[in-house]
This record gives sequence, structure tokens and C-alpha cells, in this order.
Amino acid sequence: MRQKLRKIIVGIAPLLLLLACSEVEERPLQTGSITISDMQFDTTADSAAFQDLNGMPLGVSNFTGRKVVLNYWATWCAPCIRELPALSRAAEILGPEGYIFLLASDEPLETITTFIAENEFSGNFIKLNTFFAIHGIQAVPSTVLYDESGQEVKSWLGAYEWDSPELLSEIRSL
Repeated sequence: MRQKLRKIIVGIAPLLLLLACSEVEERPLQTGSITISDMQFDTTADSAAFQDLNGMPLGVSNFTGRKVVLNYWATWCAPCIRELPALSRAAEILGPEGYIFLLASDEPLETITTFIAENEFSGNFIKLNTFFAIHGIQAVPSTVLYDESGQEVKSWLGAYEWDSPELLSEIRSL
């Protein structure tokens, strides 16, 4: 019985990965208002939901007074990889206006850092210490915008040209 179940899971895993990493229409990720503190940003390693690439926990104080664009991505996701340069350019454009872009993957730190080094990507890459689903993320790439007080303002599902004039204007208007 266990072996049959294992074969079924192994057989459908590639399909699930393919579906999770797809370009889809924009739709809300979840209803209700989520704050950064609800996402368990903390200053202690044991309870922090995120960490930097040196393994240091990220605290809510790191983001107080800034608008946070939090992009969930994965090294195996082609649409995620395609949008990383546009996210980097958008961060450069909007950074002086009080925005910070965070790029979160739930993969091991070594996987993330190796991928970034091999592909020479730049940005504020962080590690999500839990699985995407715990945060309501059903597919990657997914992006959430939080205001200065940590309230969710908008979410996007799928890959976008983040540095396009239209999307920059939309982000600024929120």
C-alpha cells in the first residue's frame, strides 16, 4: 500500500510543480488584511519567518516606515527567474521613494545563494523559514505589497514586468 502511494505521489509531483510555476491571471491570494507582524517577522531566530542569506533573522524593525514589495519565487520556476531583473530595476526606481523589495524563497540557503551567484542576480534575497502555503501562497511567482504600517495593500499572482511605467504607476498609486 505504501509503495503504491509513493509511486502515485512521485508520478504526480512533476505535474504539481509545473502547475505551481505557471503564468496565470492576477487574482487575490487571500482575503482579509495581513500585517507583517502577522507573518511572524521577529528578532529571534527561533520564531522568525524570514532570514537574510547569512542566516540572520529579520525583525519587523527592519521595515518600519517603508512600503514592502514581497515577492515569493523559486530557483526552479522559469517565470520567477524571468521577472527577477525587472524586480531589481523596479527596486532601484522605487527605493528612493521609500519602497523595499524582498525576494523570498522557501528553498535551502545554499540553493538560493548558489543560484544567485551562478546567475549574477542582484536584490534583497531572503529565505522563508516555512513553506509558501503557510503564508497563503498557492503558486509562484506571487507578490504582495504592504504599506508603511505593515498592512497588505495588494497582491499579484504570476510574473510581471515590474519596471514597466504602468506597473510602477499602479504601485505608486496604492
